[in-house]
Amino acid sequence: MGSACFSRDVCLFILLINTCRVMGNVGLADADECAEGSDDCHIDALCQNTPKSYNCICKPGYKGDGKQCEDMDECENDYNGGCVHECINIPGNYRCTCYDGFMLAHDGHNCQDVDECADNNGGCQQVCLNTMGSYECQCTHGFFLSDNQHTCIHRSDDGMNCMNKDHGCAHICREAPGKGGVSCECRPGFELNKNQKDCILTCNYGNGGCQHTCDDTDTGPVCGCHQKYALHSDSKTCIEKDEAAIESSEFNATSVADVDKRVKRRLLMETCAVNNGGCDRTCKDTATGVRCSCPVGFTLQPDGKTCKDIDECLENNGGCDHFCKNTVGSFECSCQKGHKLLTDERSCQGQ
Repeated sequence: MGSACFSRDVCLFILLINTCRVMGNVGLADADECAEGSDDCHIDALCQNTPKSYNCICKPGYKGDGKQCEDMDECENDYNGGCVHECINIPGNYRCTCYDGFMLAHDGHNCQDVDECADNNGGCQQVCLNTMGSYECQCTHGFFLSDNQHTCIHRSDDGMNCMNKDHGCAHICREAPGKGGVSCECRPGFELNKNQKDCILTCNYGNGGCQHTCDDTDTGPVCGCHQKYALHSDSKTCIEKDEAAIESSEFNATSVADVDKRVKRRLLMETCAVNNGGCDRTCKDTATGVRCSCPVGFTLQPDGKTCKDIDECLENNGGCDHFCKNTVGSFECSCQKGHKLLTDERSCQGQ
């Protein structure tokens, strides 16, 4: 009987030890706080599980200790976020935009000149000359450019000063009998020179023809380039100094977008770098998406993307005395036989 009792006590002792081992192992099991959602990481941080604990790491585009994260303004760095024109900061990311007359390149950082002449000759009646950030219309021999800067008027053998003489105005000639017969004016974005005939380009028009930065001086715009770029021999365009550094900045921008593929997909759909933002003509990136606009003589349709030619002749005959002919992006006035068109391009005078 004593040996039986001893055997029973040994069995109970062994059973008790095994039970404690099992319970001890259960208590030592590692909990995944990240999966359970019991971590205290910031909403803009990533939770990384570790044995017995976890780490909080701010997402790319944010800075902090992981418990507190705040947006990092990439546009405040020395390289303007790598943008050659304008940099717009958005939560966890940034977006590059371009000045009017330029469009965002596929790398999302550089700005390319828009060749307005490639689309319907820029609306010019005769000659269209593309320039950096803009364009201008010109006329062939025997014609001069009208005030709307698109149509051309034939120089007649008799009539007013602006039509008959080499008035010397670089842009617009106005009849001014009290000022020696003519008065010169300049197109928007230009200033009249001291000689009252030539026009000086300013940075307000096509960014002064500069690809990156533009500064107004007494002799006209002076172009400059951002860091890592050098001014080309044409004194307008900029070339990369260190292509590897630019590629690195592009990689950083991509890795930021990869944090949230949905955000990346939305940004790509809302940038002028992809399919010109869906715009028919000019596309400009803004903080809230793309903004489409149309050149003179066109109107933006309700879809906010398409441009439609304005038929100026439908309203008050375009202001023409006699005949009005609608053209793409503009219109032309003409006169009945025995009359000639005056310099205002609308009035007719008997010959």
